[in-house]
Amino acid sequence: MTYCKISLKNVPMSAKYPDYQNAAFKSLFSSLKVKPTLALSRAAFKQESVKYSAGSSISGVQQKLSMAVNDQHELVPVSEGGHYILKPSPEEFPNVSENEHTAMLTSALLDIPTAQCGLVSFADNELVYITRRFDRVANGRKLHQEDLVQGFAMQSDDKYSRSYEEAGELVSKMTNGKQAVVLDYLHRIMHAYLIGNDDMHLKNTSLQRARENTSPFYDRLTPNYDSLFTGIFENHGAGSFLALDLLSDGFSEQYEHYGFYTGHDFLNLAERLQIRDKPIRSFARKIENKMPALLTAIANSYMPDEAKATASDMLLDRLPALLIGI
Repeated sequence: MTYCKISLKNVPMSAKYPDYQNAAFKSLFSSLKVKPTLALSRAAFKQESVKYSAGSSISGVQQKLSMAVNDQHELVPVSEGGHYILKPSPEEFPNVSENEHTAMLTSALLDIPTAQCGLVSFADNELVYITRRFDRVANGRKLHQEDLVQGFAMQSDDKYSRSYEEAGELVSKMTNGKQAVVLDYLHRIMHAYLIGNDDMHLKNTSLQRARENTSPFYDRLTPNYDSLFTGIFENHGAGSFLALDLLSDGFSEQYEHYGFYTGHDFLNLAERLQIRDKPIRSFARKIENKMPALLTAIANSYMPDEAKATASDMLLDRLPALLIGI
C-alpha cells in the first residue's frame, strides 16, 4: 500500500504521482505540474545551497532553505521571493524530515491551525521535509509576525527562560486579551505534551497580524510549525516533559503526587490564563476520540519502524495522563 507523502492517506491508482494524492499535492503546491523530485542529490544540494541558507533548527544543525518553483516546474533554492521552506534531515538526526512531517500531521488532525507540509525527494531518493510559507499574501507581501522571544524583548539564547504560563500571559497581552488565541496556544502545548515534543520553546511560537490590521495588536498565532517527536532521538539530550515549565511558580500538588503532568495541570494553567475549563476538557476528549486516526498517521508515515513504535508508545502513554482530572 502506498501512502501519500503529504496526507499519509492511500494513494489511488489514478493519481498523477504514485506517492501523492492529487488533491493533497495541489493543495500544497497549487498545481499538479510541480516536480516532487529535486534535480540535485543531497550532496550536490548541500554544496550549491550554502549561499541560500536561511538558518538552523534542531540543535543548530538543520539547514533551512527558501524554495520557489521555476519555469520548468522544479523546486529550486532562491535568495528571496520563495514560497516554501526546505529542511533536509541533519546528519546528526537522521529522518528528522519524516519525523516532523508526521508530527505536523498529528497537529492538523487535532484541528490545530498547522502549516501545510509534505515530503519531497532529492535526486538520490532521500526524503526531505518541505513546508509552505505562511508569512506572505498572494502578491508576495510579507505579513508582520513576531515570535515570543521577540515579544519578551529577549535574546534567542533565552528561548527556554520563561514558563508557558508567562508565555500565555504574553500572548494575551499581544492580542489585546483575545481568549480564542490563548486557547489555541493551550491546545498547542497539550499537543506538544501528547507527542513528547520537548522543544516547543519561545521561538517556536509566533503571532501574526492580518494585512488589514493597523493596530499594535496581533490577530492570531501563526500556523503551528516545528513540531517533532523529539523523544525519538537518543542524541537529542532531552528527556523533559516539555520545553518550558508549565507554571510560573513551579510544580503543582498534582504533579508532585503523580510525578508527571496530568489534566489537572492543564486545567490549572487555563484557569490562571482566564480560560474556562470546558474547552480544555473538550480538547482532551477530542484527542481521545482522534487517537485511532493519530496512530494510523504514525503507522502510515515514512519514519523508520522503530521510530513509529516510539511515537505510538508516546501517545498511548501520554493520553491517560492528559485525561486524569478531565
